[in-house]
Amino acid sequence: MQFVPYRTLRNEPAALRKKLENEGDLIVTVDGKPFALMINLSELEDMQDILLMVSRLKAQMAVRSIRSQARKEGLDKMNLKDINALIKKTRAERKT
Repeated sequence: MQFVPYRTLRNEPAALRKKLENEGDLIVTVDGKPFALMINLSELEDMQDILLMVSRLKAQMAVRSIRSQARKEGLDKMNLKDINALIKKTRAERKT
């Protein structure tokens, strides 16, 4: 996968489009850091299917991150009694 600076998108859109057609996908960077992913959509591909897959992937990544954080904090070792106590405490705090 090739990286391209954002200024290329702004200053040379035709060249970027050609590069995207050739490469299939590109990562756009700002100050050398990844900013966005560009995917070439052929006429045969259904954009809604691709967007759905990307949404699912983002959700999976979020769940993985949440699980990782829970393991770091030891929350994965909580028993049902502790979980219910935490829920009760949180609900009580929300009411006040």
